[in-house]
Amino acid sequence: MTTIAPEKLLDRERSANDSVLAAALFVAAGTGMAVLWSASTGYAISLGRPSWWFAARQAVFWLPAGGLFALTVFLPMEAVRRRIGAITIAGLALLALTFVPGIGEYRNGAARWINLGFTTLQPSEFWKPIAVIYLAHVIDRRRPGSGDERPAASLVGPFLLVAFGSLVVYLQNDFSTAAIAMVGAAAVFWVGGAPVGAFAGISLAGGALGALMVLTSDFRLRRILAFLFPAYEPHGQSYQILSSLRAIREGGWLGKGFGLGTLKIGSIPEVQSDFIFASFSEEVGFVGVLLFFALWAVVAWRAFANSMREEDHFRSLLGFGLGFLVVLEVLINTAVAAGVVPATGIALPFFSAGGSSLMANAAVGGLLVNLGRERRPKSDQSLDLSERGRD
Repeated sequence: MTTIAPEKLLDRERSANDSVLAAALFVAAGTGMAVLWSASTGYAISLGRPSWWFAARQAVFWLPAGGLFALTVFLPMEAVRRRIGAITIAGLALLALTFVPGIGEYRNGAARWINLGFTTLQPSEFWKPIAVIYLAHVIDRRRPGSGDERPAASLVGPFLLVAFGSLVVYLQNDFSTAAIAMVGAAAVFWVGGAPVGAFAGISLAGGALGALMVLTSDFRLRRILAFLFPAYEPHGQSYQILSSLRAIREGGWLGKGFGLGTLKIGSIPEVQSDFIFASFSEEVGFVGVLLFFALWAVVAWRAFANSMREEDHFRSLLGFGLGFLVVLEVLINTAVAAGVVPATGIALPFFSAGGSSLMANAAVGGLLVNLGRERRPKSDQSLDLSERGRD
């Protein structure tokens, strides 16, 4: 009887896991597209556009998003590591371009976009995974036994570089995305073995700076007050949360039926992006929401399980960091819609309208599938030949 080496069995297990993760991501993307079409019809008509306007615009980005997904699924991780310095610099350069007149686009008090002529690009969406990849690479390179071992305190410099990129995002008037990037980076920093003192110091400094950024902004302060006291400004900042909560409540157990929600027509602000979950909840109800979270739970389970099983330190850190980013964004977006946390403006991955968000999440999803892929041996000689012929 032929006996297969243990590593061969491990490879087969990884192949199955990869299929589960890929399937969950495809279901999330397909469901998100359908939900966007349903949620945005009323808002599109109110703008004098066809009902399918937002869905059609999102569909245009499916081709480049699909290309990014396929590329990142099969991209060798070592190729990414060899170019991570250039990728990080390119990410910082794109963030800076949003401030260049004639290139950057200023909209609604924010300078978050690069005008490409036929569309716009939001570089901060790509900065979040870039920050995680960069830190995972540096931490792995400098860990004990890596051949380039350095004191743990040397990681503070790379972390400050990531903090600088997030500061640029903040200066674009995008506090939420900057905070997500920093929290994701901090999670990788901690899991990667950061010194407790350095991590505590950075956390305290980051928390104090974040609080200062909130307290010195009238807009953000009003959002906090609207969250703490919903009756404070019922027709202003509180209107978003109150409308979202009403839609979720009206969903009941089974919802009104897909496409049959009524509050999405003029009652839910930013229904195509920030509060799309509220419209979704109204139409699918509590049972549908449970299935929604079950789907993302599968994505989180596979991402973190692959990370924990991975023997390569870099791949393990990267899988954890990217999985953490996805889970964090899903939880924050839905928590905002449910009135659990103040409004933030964080998109719901694969659901909210936005080409840059779709492409960035497709790349993250592809990398997660890549990290869980089967590692096949170079030849059948990996079988334990000494065991052949035994009963």
